[in-house]
Amino acid sequence: MKVGDLVKALHVAEDLDNGRSNVGFIVKVDRSPVSHQLRYWVKLLGGWSISSAPFMGRQLMLISEGKTI
Repeated sequence: MKVGDLVKALHVAEDLDNGRSNVGFIVKVDRSPVSHQLRYWVKLLGGWSISSAPFMGRQLMLISEGKTI
């Protein structure tokens, strides 16, 4: 997975209130200072007021790869 990919956050509930979605775009990839594993920063779509949130690879499912130019 890389920046620009559309992903589904698997641990976010499917039946969210207020039209919120568990789908978003990866906006940044870095390494956790604690576990040294890759973290994928995802900007969730559909009503979330937070900016981007970190997820581990096992918490995400790739929906569509982003296009590179």
